[in-house]
Amino acid sequence: MRGLSDFDVFGTLHDTMRLYELIAATLPFLGVALAKDPRPYPHPDSHLQSTNFLDHESYLGGLDDHQWYLDNIPFIDVPDKSLQDVYYYRTSVTKRHLEWAHEGHGWMVTEFIHPVSWASKFQTIPDSAPHHVVELRWLRDQNYVKDLIEQYTRGGVEKLSGISYTHYMHRAILEHAQATGDIPFLTSQLSGMIAMYNLWNTTIDNSTGLYHRIPLLDAQEYSLPGYLVGGPGGDPMQEWNDFGLTAAQGGGNDYALIRDGPETYRPSFNAYMVANARAISTVASLAGNGSLAETWGNYADNLYSSMEEMLYSDELNFWIDVVEGSNLRCEGRQLIGYFPYRLDVGTDEAKIRGLEAGLTSEHLLTEYGPTTLEQDNPYYTAFKNTTNCCVWNGQSWPFSTSVYLGTLARIARDGLSDIITPALFNQEMSKYTRTNYKDGVPYTAESHYPTIDMWSGDTTNHSENYLHSTYMDNVFTNFFGIIPSLDDNFIMKPLVPPDSEWSYFMIENLPYHGSLLTLVWDQDGTHYHCAGNDSAGLSLYSNGTLFHHQPHLGPVNATLPFDTATAAQHLASKPQWQNILANPNVPWAGYPNVSTSWCLDPDGDNCLYPAWKMNDGLLWYDTTPDNRWTNNQSFSPYSTIDLRLARPRKIHSLSLAVFADSDRGGVVACPEGLRITDGRDNRTVAFQHPWTDCVPNALNTIFFSDPARSEGPNTTTPGDVDESYTLETDHLQVTLSDRLRYTTAISEIQVWVSPERGPRYEAEDGLLGAFIGGFQGEAVGMNGTFEEGGVRLGEGGWVELGDVRTRDGEAGRKELSVIGTGYGKVEVQVNWLRNYTVEFAAGANASRSVGADMLRGGNVVTIFQTEGMPFIDAIVVGE
Repeated sequence: MRGLSDFDVFGTLHDTMRLYELIAATLPFLGVALAKDPRPYPHPDSHLQSTNFLDHESYLGGLDDHQWYLDNIPFIDVPDKSLQDVYYYRTSVTKRHLEWAHEGHGWMVTEFIHPVSWASKFQTIPDSAPHHVVELRWLRDQNYVKDLIEQYTRGGVEKLSGISYTHYMHRAILEHAQATGDIPFLTSQLSGMIAMYNLWNTTIDNSTGLYHRIPLLDAQEYSLPGYLVGGPGGDPMQEWNDFGLTAAQGGGNDYALIRDGPETYRPSFNAYMVANARAISTVASLAGNGSLAETWGNYADNLYSSMEEMLYSDELNFWIDVVEGSNLRCEGRQLIGYFPYRLDVGTDEAKIRGLEAGLTSEHLLTEYGPTTLEQDNPYYTAFKNTTNCCVWNGQSWPFSTSVYLGTLARIARDGLSDIITPALFNQEMSKYTRTNYKDGVPYTAESHYPTIDMWSGDTTNHSENYLHSTYMDNVFTNFFGIIPSLDDNFIMKPLVPPDSEWSYFMIENLPYHGSLLTLVWDQDGTHYHCAGNDSAGLSLYSNGTLFHHQPHLGPVNATLPFDTATAAQHLASKPQWQNILANPNVPWAGYPNVSTSWCLDPDGDNCLYPAWKMNDGLLWYDTTPDNRWTNNQSFSPYSTIDLRLARPRKIHSLSLAVFADSDRGGVVACPEGLRITDGRDNRTVAFQHPWTDCVPNALNTIFFSDPARSEGPNTTTPGDVDESYTLETDHLQVTLSDRLRYTTAISEIQVWVSPERGPRYEAEDGLLGAFIGGFQGEAVGMNGTFEEGGVRLGEGGWVELGDVRTRDGEAGRKELSVIGTGYGKVEVQVNWLRNYTVEFAAGANASRSVGADMLRGGNVVTIFQTEGMPFIDAIVVGE
């Protein structure tokens, strides 16, 4: 007689011995993505021909979700295995920090692995955002960076939260275009770039003409200025630990001032602003506005003159900090003195000589350096004197090292110094690579001790895989010497070691100007066999076709074999699919939402792995830091996940990011089976039992089948989108049954649909307010409710729609209609640049139209309640 235990959740009789055999067969592979998964959406550059000289899978050992890397990264093969291993690890770091923010808003890039309260909208932090732009411009999907850029130029990141950390975002936007060749996208950001820049006018001192900021908000706490004014009576600190004594008792340190620092004119911040102004000038020129270009170019030159006059020390021949107000000169070399040259600021010969002087073991060079303050300074701290995360007076910070390497590379590749040579650059690049390790495996955190092999800023569940620096970009633009530009030439000045050490290397499928480039260096023609081309020397391919060859490894200046403008625009024209399930305001706000039948709460009060983790837009597969839901300790062999949208949508698939840790000694494995049903009528649209092709620690996309084809559950599901069934619903249910002896965990659920390009945009698809700094931070604009067919706004509430386009996608003044009802007034803001007032009265839905200035591409429309409780149904973009 069969017992209940012989039946699974789907009512199917199972064979216990068969299950044991299946488990035994799959255990060796748990946690390792071995199979290619179907993509949930078409890859943007799938029309390009790539080379396949390298076995790409062989470079992905130890990484999760192989398909993402196969789709997105350039592959490298080099003799230096440490550099190669760190490179692939750092690509995994960027992957961990990709956050799908919201429908219409697209991708965002985070700095910390978990949300932090001091971040800005969608968890971006401005000091690291430019690093993210230049780092991720080398990924094949351009949307990652373009969405990030437009959150700053159109999404109101700094206007919403107020200016916080200094940055070189404008310059980074220009550098992004130099790699992509997408000049129309670049020029369409001009108005937003100017508005961003002008937000910083409050930090200008009119008497000096310079910008000032406390070092904390220049992203560098515990910097030299704080020590020079944080002692008794505002004098320099004498003893670090004053035991709380007053100045009269021999103490009197102001530790908050030492940490934060005083308002300071810094060479880093002012160099950012010079470079940012020059970037605006360049973009204005490209847009055909010569007078605007001249205005911003002159402003940049004047700012640089003021900077050079006040912040350059003739005594040190080096850039220094000067305290605002007192004009106290902080004589001492800090690594920020190397920032200006990286940004093409202060590039004359005298300043190169000054940069040379700091590159000794007495000053900035250490085994895990460079130090952020020279070692002969009395305030240099080789070992942290506080457990605070962020001490800059001496620690080795990847944030700064990655900028410093850019300066060394620029000087070395042009032969401008007898000290800053290719050999010195390679020495420092090697140190940087060595720093990106922990316990013998690639790893990066916040800061590193400069003289010992240990991270000094490495807080558990917080600092892991910290994205506050670049590495990919240093490999491509510094080490391999690729110099991106806006024209049709490919320029390369490699700094790789001599032929005797580096007789080969390959970069395969590097995105550049709308194409995929492959660079092959084979000194004697014996290391690689590239489709019959065994020529010794350096070979360059574009979209699989050889277009340049030279016998020696040296500078390259070759014309690209295609119309770069056309290629870049063809790539840029690909529609961006939208994940309509992500909600950055979980767990507190409306739709979309995810709930489950079980949550692990071993203490009976706190849910350790809540369901909202599955639609917060964050996705990674580490055990720690964690980001998942699990049904661990459930009394049932299955769990049901409930997915609800604000309105019915046309859906053809569901993507499950399945977490597994059984290969790490854990108890989580791929589910034994799954069923997906339309929550409105319980019709099954996907059924797999056993789920034999589930890939652990990867995004698994399940395409739907027509429920009308079978009276019972579907036993098969289509393999790709072309065969899938499209369902229109606002409610899905996912049932997952556990594998015998294991539990189930899901890191993220995604629902991808093709974009809806207007002219009507539904208010309930919008973002209802936001958290500044995640749900630990400040909630703004969230006083509203989703109601049938729209959103009702309460006092201070707002709703925001992203990717709102004109009918032809181009810029122009258009009629923008707001459809709504209920007494009240709203301010309609386009791209956080200009407001338009709309008033509603009680009664049936009405349309109120304003003339709005729309930009090319996707616009951000934010509707703010100013009076009453208006109901917003939709917006419509007219002619």
